[in-house]
Amino acid sequence: MQPVFIQQKPAFKLNTLHILHSEAATGWGGQEIRVFQESCLLLERGHRVSIVCRPESPLWERCQTVSKPGFNAFSVSMDRVLNPSAFLKLFRIIKLARPDILHTHSSVDSWLASIIGMFLNIPIVRSRHISIPVKKFFPNHLIYSKFPKRIITSGEAISEIITGLPGMIREKVVSIPAGADMKRFDFRISGEAFRDELNLNPDQPLVGKIGVIRGWKGHDYFLEAIPEILEKFPEARFVIVGDGPGREEVQAKARAKGLGKEIFFLGYREDVPRIMAGLNGLVMASIAGEGTPQVIAQAFAMKIPVVATTIGSMPGLLGGGRSGILVEPRNGKSLAEGVVKLLRDPSWGVQLAENAYEVCRRNLTVDIMMDKTLEIYWDVLNANRT
Repeated sequence: MQPVFIQQKPAFKLNTLHILHSEAATGWGGQEIRVFQESCLLLERGHRVSIVCRPESPLWERCQTVSKPGFNAFSVSMDRVLNPSAFLKLFRIIKLARPDILHTHSSVDSWLASIIGMFLNIPIVRSRHISIPVKKFFPNHLIYSKFPKRIITSGEAISEIITGLPGMIREKVVSIPAGADMKRFDFRISGEAFRDELNLNPDQPLVGKIGVIRGWKGHDYFLEAIPEILEKFPEARFVIVGDGPGREEVQAKARAKGLGKEIFFLGYREDVPRIMAGLNGLVMASIAGEGTPQVIAQAFAMKIPVVATTIGSMPGLLGGGRSGILVEPRNGKSLAEGVVKLLRDPSWGVQLAENAYEVCRRNLTVDIMMDKTLEIYWDVLNANRT
């Protein structure tokens, strides 16, 4: 059953906002998680939030768990831009809701919501979460250069891509990396229970990869690295946490390599802090697409050393090697060497993790993320009123 609008405007302060997020993606990765997380954080700060997403999506399922005043969720089958039914339904929702700002996230919903926003004079903020290049041909670049008042990227590497589009004004683009909830991702959490779950002894090396399983996340190269790591550390074990379109293929490849007992495929898990607490190191093997992955900030908060490829914003995020180990992308050998260095010198890993924790504390918390996002919202709204 579709939720109805909460007609409780007197309960909200004059300095609160109503943000309508649109998200046409059907996955449950960093992008969709951030949309939901930011919505919940806005609600905690007393703002109103509406989310429009596809009915078959995990985001829609998550929205059904929220019962806070000031929140509404609506499902629209935003499967393609040229969908008159989706356009009309979204138009009616936005016209009735009259949010202060439309915040769009994927290509299809950005086209639909941007056209509606311009017609209704509602300012648009667009997010770009991944560092995959944007096609520059007309009219594709208009959803960045023409429609939004501001573009929020998940890292400086993505900002560079967006500012290179035709007609783009650099001042419109702002990098706001994903932040870690340091109350939830607390380095004092014990990893003992998780290691017991896997029947590991306290000294046994455990390396993890956490995130949605899809091609550009580099799981294949992680599998290539594991035999080389095992040559140096035969007792090492590995966990792959997450689900996605590539899970069955990656599991089949692991079996083909004879890695059945060395790798634990755990699927999607909610207890990520508990899992991280049991790791000796976290691997980020992506070959494309990354901005500032949430899992990196979370590992920083947990003081878990990171081995990551030089993709997207990760070199800057890891301070060129001061806050983590950087390795070559698409190179299982380089990834293995990075992990082996970490396991051979745990004290170095501790120092990297301490450096990373300070980076997180100063720059990568959810409070900092939301402060910057709200600043953008208010700037856009005030400019639209003048």
